[in-house]
Amino acid sequence: MAEESKRLEVVQLIKNAPSKQIENVFTGMTYILGILLLVFAVIPTVKTISTVNNEIEEKERISLALENKIVALAALDDQYNENIDSFRDLTLLFPASGNFSLFLSNIDAVVSRNNFILDSINFSEYDRDFFDLKTLVLKPWSVRMSVSGKKVYLVNFLKELESMPMYPVVESVSYGSEVDDAGNTKYSILLRIYHVDNDKFYE
Repeated sequence: MAEESKRLEVVQLIKNAPSKQIENVFTGMTYILGILLLVFAVIPTVKTISTVNNEIEEKERISLALENKIVALAALDDQYNENIDSFRDLTLLFPASGNFSLFLSNIDAVVSRNNFILDSINFSEYDRDFFDLKTLVLKPWSVRMSVSGKKVYLVNFLKELESMPMYPVVESVSYGSEVDDAGNTKYSILLRIYHVDNDKFYE
C-alpha cells in the first residue's frame, strides 16, 4: 500500500510538473543515453576498424616485400644461369676436395715461362698463427715449392705467381748462396692459396 501511494505521488509530481522541467529531464536522459551509446558502441567499433585497417596495411607491406624478394630471386637465378660456366670454374680455382690440379698445371707453365726449374712442391695445412683469413667459406692452404733459376728472372716469376687465377700470395722467399754450373740459384718459395673447407659447398 505504501509503495502504491509513492508511485501515485511520482505520477502526480510528473503531472503537476511544468512542461519545461519534463523537457529538461528527457533532454538529460537523451544526453546520457547518447554518451552511453558512444562509449559502449561507437568507440569500440572505431577501434576495431582502426585495428583492421592497420592489419590490412601490414599485410600489404608484407605482400610487397615478398613480391620484391621473388623478383630479386628471379634476377639472381637469371644471373646464375648466365654465369654457370664461371661458377663451375670455381671448383677448380678454390677446390673443396684438395684437388689442386689446375694450380699445378698453371705452376708448370709459369715456372717454364720464366726459365726456372721446379725441383719440388708440397701442400700442407696453413699455420693459423701466421695469418687468419676472416672468411666463412674460403680457408688458406700452404704451398711450398723449390725452384732453381737465375736471379734476374726472380721478380717477374713472383709477379706471375701472384697473377695466377686462384689468387696465390707469396709469403716468403729464401735462397742459398751457392750457384750451380748453369748459374742457377735454388729458391724456396712459400705461397698461400685458398680452398673451400666444406666438401658439400658446391653441391
